[in-house]
Amino acid sequence: MSTTLDTIPKTQALLRNQELFSAEVDEDLVMMDEAQGVYFGLNSIAKSVWQLLATPKTIPELIKNLTDHYEIDAVQCQADLTPFLLSCVDNNLIHFV
Repeated sequence: MSTTLDTIPKTQALLRNQELFSAEVDEDLVMMDEAQGVYFGLNSIAKSVWQLLATPKTIPELIKNLTDHYEIDAVQCQADLTPFLLSCVDNNLIHFV
């Protein structure tokens, strides 16, 4: 069974990897994972998610924050957020707490 955000309990929180080096470039964020030797770049919206994950957040909390800040409904927000969060988990950028 593959992991999707739908299979994760709504009470399960996510937290960003605190060991990454990061720098803002204009409205974007560039990060380096020294352990993996790879760089990651986030656009301004993904950067907002990253900033929210400085403290543990559940997926419903992330969706609420994003829909409050951006003109997007909860269904579309979750559809857009799901692949990003799963990619971040796969790349050790965020983890479940």
